[in-house]
Amino acid sequence: MKASLPLLALLFSTAPAFAALPPDIKAGEIVQVELAQLHPTQAAIGYRQLDYKQHRYQADPEKLFDDYCESMGQKGVKSFTPRSTLRDPASFSCKAPVGSEPGPMKTAVIGPDNQLYLTDGHHTFSNFADMAGLSTPVQVRITDDFRPLKSQAAFWQKMAAAHLVWLGTPNGKIAPEALPQELGRQHMQDDEYRSLIYFVRDIGFDKPDNPPPFLEFFWGQWLSRELPLKAFNLRDRDGYAAAVKKVAEKMVSVPKDTVIAQSDNGPLTAQALGARDAVNQKALNKLSADNGKLSWAFKR
Repeated sequence: MKASLPLLALLFSTAPAFAALPPDIKAGEIVQVELAQLHPTQAAIGYRQLDYKQHRYQADPEKLFDDYCESMGQKGVKSFTPRSTLRDPASFSCKAPVGSEPGPMKTAVIGPDNQLYLTDGHHTFSNFADMAGLSTPVQVRITDDFRPLKSQAAFWQKMAAAHLVWLGTPNGKIAPEALPQELGRQHMQDDEYRSLIYFVRDIGFDKPDNPPPFLEFFWGQWLSRELPLKAFNLRDRDGYAAAVKKVAEKMVSVPKDTVIAQSDNGPLTAQALGARDAVNQKALNKLSADNGKLSWAFKR
């Protein structure tokens, strides 16, 4: 990131959760806040996806600090000790200053209520919340300042038009007011289909270079109509692997011009959502191997 990018650090050590933001924050700036200050813009996450990452982090703390540093735009972890904790970024060091590599950074917008709404990174930050607590400090990049809008209703209309909010849940669509206020599995719903889509990536579909917003949720909605999960034992590693295989086969067998979902920009076909021509058997075997992602997701 260019050195001219502004960096505004909020005093997370003294500011209570949901503290009002200073009025001089602008879109394009990076701010430091506690996880508790970030309101989700989706109601559900994939718990099994969280299981995979959190079990990895428990066994390999370097991976935890590396992912944290990368999410802060700092290119990965440089050093840490057994006493290092995400709650105290001074207890470990990253390879570069905050924002040096902005691509992996998570994003948020400012609402008319002067609160921050997370628009990317719900799984990553939920992992950090579950591992270290909602008082964990993080850096986010502000993409939009919607404080000039006159109401929360206008804000949610703007968010929907900009594809910055997902109101679907496993139990149907909700109103914006029903969105959870905080991150983490304690506050957000579990979406089994969302987890399956995570694990089937690069097996049944390849994420496009410029994916449409909510690609994984669109695939998940389609699968919820096409493939009931009651036939699979999703609490068992082998049963889960069988479900991933079936999902991948379903994705590659559907004609590429099949409309998977309707968006505000028009129909989204299987091809637009990255459906592969054939199941990537090598990647499927790796996923299911003894040291693959599923072995971590079901680690006891």
